[in-house]
Amino acid sequence: MLNNNEVSFNLMNRPWIPVTMLNNNEHRELSIIETFERACDIRSIDGEIPLQRFAIVRLLVAILYGRFGSDITAEEWKEDLYDAGTDDPDIMYAIRDYCETWCWRFDLFDGKAPFYQVAGLHTAKHEVSGLERLILDVPSGEPLFTTRLGEGLRSISAAEAARWLVTVQAYDASGIKSGAVGDPRVKGGKGYPIGVAWAGHLGGYLIEGANLWQTLILNFAGCEALGLGITNAHWSDDIPVWERELLESHPATGFDQPVERTADTSYFHGPATLMTWQSRRMLLTHEGEMVTGVLVCNGDRLKPQNAQYFETMTGWRRSPTQEKALKRQVVYMPRKHDSARALWRGLPLLTSGEDTSNANTDNALRPYTMTWLSHVRSAMRWNDGIPIRLHAFGVEYGNNDAVIDAAVDDMLDLNLIVITSRNPKMGQMLRQAVDNTDQGVSSLRTLAANIASAAGLPSESAQRQASELGYTTFDRVFRQWVRGIDHDNDLYELQTQWSRTAKTILLRLASQIMAQASPQAIVGRDVTDSNGTVRHYSVALAEIWFRSRLKSIFSTDASASGSVVPEPSQDKETEQ
Repeated sequence: MLNNNEVSFNLMNRPWIPVTMLNNNEHRELSIIETFERACDIRSIDGEIPLQRFAIVRLLVAILYGRFGSDITAEEWKEDLYDAGTDDPDIMYAIRDYCETWCWRFDLFDGKAPFYQVAGLHTAKHEVSGLERLILDVPSGEPLFTTRLGEGLRSISAAEAARWLVTVQAYDASGIKSGAVGDPRVKGGKGYPIGVAWAGHLGGYLIEGANLWQTLILNFAGCEALGLGITNAHWSDDIPVWERELLESHPATGFDQPVERTADTSYFHGPATLMTWQSRRMLLTHEGEMVTGVLVCNGDRLKPQNAQYFETMTGWRRSPTQEKALKRQVVYMPRKHDSARALWRGLPLLTSGEDTSNANTDNALRPYTMTWLSHVRSAMRWNDGIPIRLHAFGVEYGNNDAVIDAAVDDMLDLNLIVITSRNPKMGQMLRQAVDNTDQGVSSLRTLAANIASAAGLPSESAQRQASELGYTTFDRVFRQWVRGIDHDNDLYELQTQWSRTAKTILLRLASQIMAQASPQAIVGRDVTDSNGTVRHYSVALAEIWFRSRLKSIFSTDASASGSVVPEPSQDKETEQ
């Protein structure tokens, strides 16, 4: 029987990545090399939780950066990688050769270079945490609120441990960590908070193709599209973590960002670095190939301010608050996802007319992967009538970022042309469609509030129900409409089509809301507002105001938008 020092589980050649195959939807686990070899036959990466998919795909894309670099041209990307696939023996040979070269850095239990860990990591008291510290779906300190109890928390397989290891390095919450011996930041045996793990800062976007190979290449962007005039945005020193010197318990020079150097771009290096960022120092404990515990300490601190030219898989927003706090002229922050807001409502921010994503004056920047694909389309005259799935991943933290409150996992099927077209009318059309929808649902809320006022009832519950009804109904319809957009569509006709559809839906939903009104609301009543003005409310008047509002939203003639009967202010609460 092997002792622990002799146990090996190398991720390059041992199965641990869960996948779904294309031909029969079969679920299986594959090694890294097998995953690349079968990439054209794989539908998707799976996992215990959706966040694992994003974390593992980023690891695989980092391998592509390690092998092919970032200075790839649009022509090389399109013809040598995207079109060729792993059926090309030269491509597969190159990937396999790279994997074999660095295979020694991918052994989960290696005594000197354990994958994503630090050999010999320990605290002064040699404490080790249970698996609830590794498994993100187990609420820390509240084991009663999980199905993983008893034997499920005593040990897990090496394959599952590897998946959680990669995910924790990507999404670990902030808070106090174990104090590693050798870390000068430790005080009183504790590692005080340095922030969430890198991917936790992001509103992540994964562009998924027809198979895993397409997915990997669609998220592998060259630096050629960065453009001119971008200072300190080179990726020349960008390498994944396994090509760096072995990590130790102390923070790594040039990677651990001091507080006073927040927004200093020299710490970002490039996408491969960030996709494999070691936010934590970790070490698994195991009995044979079964993992029984973990030590999690602070790793390299990194904040996301101004990483927009290095982190490729998230959108960005300009932050006046951060500019003031950091005393910098321009500061961008990742645009995180809102778990209460459907992905399609933010779609206009992902489009580009004249591609200005490199301009420091923009309030919002889309993910660099999409800028790269626009560049490839333009350079190669690429007919990108290709169906893709836009997959959003993210985390909402609570309690000073010390716990995970919610995870975002949303998908949108569309044509690649939607996010690569440089026609400004594409973005304008989508923006108008989303804005009209939002305004329409807002009008439903106001209708419900006015009916509640007519009945002498509080309006908050009625507004909330109307909003939920509106967005739930539009969710399926908008997704279906977007899926049908391709390069042959007339954008004006598309906008007209959506306006008709949206208006029809809103009128139908309004009828449902009015049909539920009480006899009191139908009769109506006089209400005195905060200014002392007396106004009559009834279902009939609420309908007139609602229809007038719809006319204003959807009319192309601004002069036709006036109300027949003045509607009460939507910004003020009526006195009940």
